[in-house]
Amino acid sequence: MVAAALALLLATSPAASLRKACDKSDTRACAELSRRYRAGDGVPRDPAKAVAAARTGCEAGEPALCVEAGRAVLRGEGVKPDAELAQELFGAACTERSQAGCLDLALMFQNGTGVPQDPNAAVPLFDKACHGGDAAACSLLGDARYGGIGTARDPKAAEASFARACDLQLYSGCTKLADLWRLAKDGRAAELYRRACASEETDACTILILDQGCAGREGCLDMADLCSDYLAGYDVLAEPRLAVDPCEKACAGGAGEACDNLADMYQEGYGVPADGKQAATFRKRACELGDRDACDIRQ
Repeated sequence: MVAAALALLLATSPAASLRKACDKSDTRACAELSRRYRAGDGVPRDPAKAVAAARTGCEAGEPALCVEAGRAVLRGEGVKPDAELAQELFGAACTERSQAGCLDLALMFQNGTGVPQDPNAAVPLFDKACHGGDAAACSLLGDARYGGIGTARDPKAAEASFARACDLQLYSGCTKLADLWRLAKDGRAAELYRRACASEETDACTILILDQGCAGREGCLDMADLCSDYLAGYDVLAEPRLAVDPCEKACAGGAGEACDNLADMYQEGYGVPADGKQAATFRKRACELGDRDACDIRQ
């Protein structure tokens, strides 16, 4: 009796109705069913069923659900991780003009996530997503074009990509564009840094006060971070020449990690002429300021 009542309740529940609609290719029902299973909203939380519903919606023609399923499958949320299937799902979304699908597929190739690393395959996907209006894809495309990664090095094309990202209100893209202009001694750079700073891009704010220098490790942390960011290309241009000034100022002010970065730069001739003596001097300074990595290298 109780079992029969429970079966009737389940059969008439919202989840059951959504399942029936989803099975009939109602993509909105699939999306809602996936959300409910993912959140445990009105049904027991079940990531595997959430993925299944998203995949059904994907097959019914909703690219956003292809992306959702692809991300879950790639991370192994409720299912066995399957990079090949994720690639297929992102590819299906990208074919249907989903910028997110193109971007996620590009990132798989760029980072070698479950597939052989292939920057050449990533670049056209970044380009497609950028043309579709994805600001992050535009910025990543600019990075590739500036660094010549997966494509010919082309600073002018990189400038256009960063400008597009900036126009789409990705303010780290504005910072990168300003960096390019600063290298070209273009007076527009300062105003663009101010625009990015007003949108809470910390590196842009730090660039605006570089000439003031800094004092004490705590007071120099932002400049030390800027130094590292230029070396890594994190939210700024990947350009060691622009790293030199914040590295030197942060090191002089007392940030050991900045001195250690300078030592690496002189050791490798990265952004500065190779100079083993200078590298040793900055490594010693970094160690004296308490940077353990520098001390370990010196030992």
